[in-house]
Amino acid sequence: MQIFAAGAASPPAMPTSPASPPSSGPAAGPAAPADSAVQNFLNLVGSSPAQQMRDQILRSMGLTEKQLEAMSPQDRAKIEEKIKEMIQHKVEQSVEKQTGVVIDLKA
Repeated sequence: MQIFAAGAASPPAMPTSPASPPSSGPAAGPAAPADSAVQNFLNLVGSSPAQQMRDQILRSMGLTEKQLEAMSPQDRAKIEEKIKEMIQHKVEQSVEKQTGVVIDLKA
């Protein structure tokens, strides 16, 4: 003899398999690192060599463009001048390593 809950004509349905966690496929995980890497690549490819050099110098100084924009005009002018000098120094170094190349640094 089987006994069921009050008012039930049949036994309660039993789960056939334990609950499984949601799929961990590519769409389930956080996409921020991949998106960030793609965005960094697109920014790099889309920027000029001078902008890449500027970004590299800013990173070496421990600064970002946003931090630079937030500075006072006097502080920003000092940093911009230092960046300009460092870029010019790098260009001169690369020119010294190459023979037969003429570059007008006054332009």
